[in-house]
Amino acid sequence: MKHLYTLCLLFLVAFSSCELEEVKRTCDVARPTENIKWLRERVQELERSNRCQVVRQGTYNGHSVFVIGSCEPGVNSINSVYDCEGSLLCFNGDETCPDFDKEVKDLRVIWKNAK
Repeated sequence: MKHLYTLCLLFLVAFSSCELEEVKRTCDVARPTENIKWLRERVQELERSNRCQVVRQGTYNGHSVFVIGSCEPGVNSINSVYDCEGSLLCFNGDETCPDFDKEVKDLRVIWKNAK
């Protein structure tokens, strides 16, 4: 019985320490800022900006979307909302998608410059 307890404890420690970070897929790719051409090019442009810029990914009306905007503290900005193909869907913060803040799901930062 003592050996069984030790063996169970060993398995518990071994499996809990090997946890891999989950890679989230969106638009049928992992790491969209590297693997979606238009988004990769946009991020390269944003890297040259002298302002704080951020790219977020979420789900809006059942589809993956990317939200590109400012992360400057205290700045109200209108963010651009794009689909997987890079088509501009609307602007968050004006009347083109007034329900965006209420309807977007799982919005998370996938890239941010260091400004």
